[in-house]
Amino acid sequence: MIDCVTDMAQYIHDRFGRFPATVPAIHTLMYLQAHQLDTDFYDHHFTSGAYLDTHAAHDKNWG
Repeated sequence: MIDCVTDMAQYIHDRFGRFPATVPAIHTLMYLQAHQLDTDFYDHHFTSGAYLDTHAAHDKNWG
């Protein structure tokens, strides 16, 4: 996976002469990734405290 992302980033840099290619670099600060955690997965594979109480209450608050 890392090799794939590295190759894609290198292609963009080689093709456009910069990275990111289509927006000013300072605008990358405005990007946001939002997701809903699978708390059962974290409960199974990680110790208590692996996610915030707000994640645990997501379904109750937004369900």
